[in-house]
Amino acid sequence: MSENIAKQILSQISEGNIVIAIWWKRAIAYILDSIFIVGVLMLLTNGRISDAWDLNLLLYDKRYFINWFLLFAGFWLYFKYTGKIMQRSLGQRFMKLAIIYGDGTIVPENNWGKRSFYKLRYVLPLPIGLIIGILDLIRVIRSDTHQSRIDWYTNTIVVMDWSLPIEIRTLLK
Repeated sequence: MSENIAKQILSQISEGNIVIAIWWKRAIAYILDSIFIVGVLMLLTNGRISDAWDLNLLLYDKRYFINWFLLFAGFWLYFKYTGKIMQRSLGQRFMKLAIIYGDGTIVPENNWGKRSFYKLRYVLPLPIGLIIGILDLIRVIRSDTHQSRIDWYTNTIVVMDWSLPIEIRTLLK
C-alpha cells in the first residue's frame, strides 16, 4: 500500500467525521491488554511465566523457551479472538477505540489472525520488543494517517468508537 492510498483513506474518513485515535490512548490500551494477558498466564502457570524474563535461564533451562512459547501463544490467541468476537481488544474497548478496515467497514474475520501475528513483535524479549514498540509509536505520532506498521500491513485504522456511523458502531461489542 502506498502513502497516497493511506492519505486517500484519511481524507475519506475525515469526510465521514470519524476521529482517528490519539497515540496515547492506543499505548494505554496495549498496556492494559498486556497486563491482562500476563496476569492470566501468571495465574495459569502459578507465576512461572515470569521465568521468561530471566535471561540466566536462556542457556541452561528449556523452561525459558516454553515460557516464551506460552507468551506468544497467549498474545496471539487473545488478539485474534477478541478481534473476531468484539472487533477490538478489551483494552481498546476500555479506551473507546475501534479498528476499522481501510475502506471504512469492519475488519474481515480472516484479517484478525494476521493482525495478531504482527502484534507479536511487541512481545519479543526485552529490549527488542520495547524498542520496536517505541519506534511504532513514533511512527503513529508522526504519520498523517496515524497508522502503525501493523495498521499499514493489514490496511486498518484505529479510530474513536463514538465517531463511527451507527451501522458500524452496532457491530462492536
